Amino acid sequence: MTEPVKVPPTFKTLLPFIRRAEELDRDTSRPESKLIAYFCRQYAMEMGIKLRENDASNESTDYLLSLMDRLEDEKNKLPDFTQEEGKEICEDFALEIFSKADDEDRAGMANKSTARTFYAAGTFFDILSQFGDISEDVAEKRRYCKYKAATILKAIKEGKTPTPGPPEGLDMKSVSVGVMDY
Repeated sequence: MTEPVKVPPTFKTLLPFIRRAEELDRDTSRPESKLIAYFCRQYAMEMGIKLRENDASNESTDYLLSLMDRLEDEKNKLPDFTQEEGKEICEDFALEIFSKADDEDRAGMANKSTARTFYAAGTFFDILSQFGDISEDVAEKRRYCKYKAATILKAIKEGKTPTPGPPEGLDMKSVSVGVMDY
């Protein structure tokens, strides 16, 4: 099935979630990819409904209806799962992506790809909020991902080597706590 109609400008903030879902659609190496893609789109749908309050245009409505149809079709193709199982699968996946980026960064090998991986991990941490309140650990990792993505890209743009690990003087010990517990 193709992606819904073009994302309207009002829904620009949905793009990271739609893009992650598209990437996961192409991933045939992991059985959980389709489920995580579904939750990325579901989160985008929830955000879109809130954004539509400020833009009830036909374009916005058509996009959301198209996305809703896609979600319904995808859900019918997925195995049965509880919300708790979905949350656990999404969180484990986000932690795995985070760990990959964090390991590259702490090894002093950060590059644009590492920044993209941190950004993607941050997006996967974002979708966890659809399952209810997120833990402080997840919130901190999400902030750290976005911070590292930005600082790595800034360093590269300035022709500098990105500084590995957390910012100096900031206690980020809790960022790595639990990463290997999945």
